[in-house]
Amino acid sequence: MMWRKIRYNKKSSKELGWFPSWLEATDFNRDLIEKIIQFQESHSLKPDGYVGTNTFRRLKLWHELQENTDQSPNKILVNGELKSIGWHRVKRDFLPSSCYKTSRKERKPHVIVTHWDVCTSADSCKRVLEKRNISTHFVIDNDGTIVQLVDPNDVAWHARGANNVGIGIDISSAYYTKYFNTYTKKGFGPRPLLSNSVVHNRRLPTHLGYYPVQIQAYTALVRFLCSTYDIPLDYPKDENGFLCTTIYKPAIENKFKGIVNHYNLTKNKIDTAGLKLDEIVDSIKELEA
Repeated sequence: MMWRKIRYNKKSSKELGWFPSWLEATDFNRDLIEKIIQFQESHSLKPDGYVGTNTFRRLKLWHELQENTDQSPNKILVNGELKSIGWHRVKRDFLPSSCYKTSRKERKPHVIVTHWDVCTSADSCKRVLEKRNISTHFVIDNDGTIVQLVDPNDVAWHARGANNVGIGIDISSAYYTKYFNTYTKKGFGPRPLLSNSVVHNRRLPTHLGYYPVQIQAYTALVRFLCSTYDIPLDYPKDENGFLCTTIYKPAIENKFKGIVNHYNLTKNKIDTAGLKLDEIVDSIKELEA
């Protein structure tokens, strides 16, 4: 059995372009097989000792991150390649592969779905997602750091019905005003409060808003993703041409291409109430002009 794994991995290495040194091994031998199994176990992969397609994708990602973590603080991973995003605060902190669906071919998402995480930080958001075995592609932390959790070429589980065609962005916000003092205690300063948010034709109680630096980071990320995936700079509009603040049928039917709030997809959600997608999209268009 061992010689079969060694022979398979020699062929896999030649065809896919990986090397034993990626796993701190010196040759195709028993030591390499043991390290492959350890790697697979730590990344929620089948621990069989074979570097097949799924193991290779995860191994390649892990290797690139090890090689580039210090040298590329303003880059995100897109389809296995690190790309500059045009924002100075970026962190890559990937979820385990059990929390999302790896795509075996190049994905062409056409909608960006915006959420809030109902957590006090990106770190706590990641812990919740991992515990619930779900995911989003990015979380924008309180200080404007864009935290990447999943490669946008992979399918994150963040919005039922839109996962296969969408990219998920969470803006970190605990939503409820009882957490208002938490942010000041943590050194972020008073968090904006929103008292006029209307979603699904009802006015919401006063809730936590968004730090200006979070909106700036979100704008930079949306601009990058729209350019990278050729997603139109558009948002759901009501019959009067204003931002639609309830469900939007074309988005539910996956016919809309652009940026939406999660509440545009279901009446069971109110995120991201108070986020002025219209103003954000218009600001990006001005930058592109």
